[in-house]
Amino acid sequence: MKNKYLVYLHSCGFSQNELWEIFKNWGEESKDFFENLEQKNLEKYIPNSERREKIREQYRKLDVKKIDATLKKLSVEIVSQMDESYPESLKHIPHSPYILYIRGIVPSGDMFGVVGSRKITSYGKKCIEQIVPDIAKIFPIVSGGAAGCDAEAHKIALQSGWNTVVVVGTGIDQCYPVSHASLFDTIVQSWGAIISIFRVGEPGNPYMCPVRNEIVVGLSRGILVVEAQQKSGSLITAGLCLDMGKDLFAIPWDIMHSYSQGCNSLIKKWEAKCVTESLDILEEYDILLRQSQHKEQIPLLDPIESQIYSLLSQEDSSIENIAELLWQDVREVMIKISLLELKKIIKKDIGWNYRIV
Repeated sequence: MKNKYLVYLHSCGFSQNELWEIFKNWGEESKDFFENLEQKNLEKYIPNSERREKIREQYRKLDVKKIDATLKKLSVEIVSQMDESYPESLKHIPHSPYILYIRGIVPSGDMFGVVGSRKITSYGKKCIEQIVPDIAKIFPIVSGGAAGCDAEAHKIALQSGWNTVVVVGTGIDQCYPVSHASLFDTIVQSWGAIISIFRVGEPGNPYMCPVRNEIVVGLSRGILVVEAQQKSGSLITAGLCLDMGKDLFAIPWDIMHSYSQGCNSLIKKWEAKCVTESLDILEEYDILLRQSQHKEQIPLLDPIESQIYSLLSQEDSSIENIAELLWQDVREVMIKISLLELKKIIKKDIGWNYRIV
């Protein structure tokens, strides 16, 4: 397994930031670092003696076979910042993780975040059902996989025939809430992804949510807040969005309802754009506006066609490049390209690149 020694070191207690400091100039020597951990490496990078002893203790107890078996069973890929497949957008956030644990395929290009209350109301559910399908045609939807608005956004993206990405606040082998195990599996099977920055076996706790939310914002071109109380995790995410210079959107509601106070406040303070329909979001991205104004509904696409559409929504591309980015056989991509041409969704230009009609 690629980068497995980074996983072992993470499991011993090294933080994401410490891994970055150690290996940004280390190259491919993580195996040597791990195997000589006690002898020469700890004092150089861990000045606190108590922490060094805890890492030594974890190192001695570490069951690497169990970790390997867990990651293999879930088909987890470990991606470090030194890998080309590491999302470029995450390299520029304040606390950029050195390694990512990934199930499935992370879409290339921009994504769009949807967040909101865990106790979703019928109003919030209807708003997601109305707005997310159009956004998902352009951007893969990313959220935190929590109960309520997060889960509803993931489900609507899937039902609309598009892929979605979950950033979990636990280890990649954990599922919280447990009832979402089937949803997470379906997302992976539908060309989406589950992403974690936490150690294997790490259970969830409230302190992990802001860390997870920073990754959601980092991956997203913009964030839509569906419902939020005045003091809530969704407003923390909104703050992260503003701090990172990302686009922030919010849905207004009843001024007497507690779940509308957060969104209404963001809109009132001109921190978020008021959203009452999907076009309010799509018109902010001029390059994509022509797609949002199609008068005819786009025919239902299968997962590979959806991936191709998502790629071409970002930029024109050739068959060969599309196949490489999607890890698909060129012949399979050619068939899907032909079907999309027949549906009059894409067309070929004189340079043999394809683009959205």
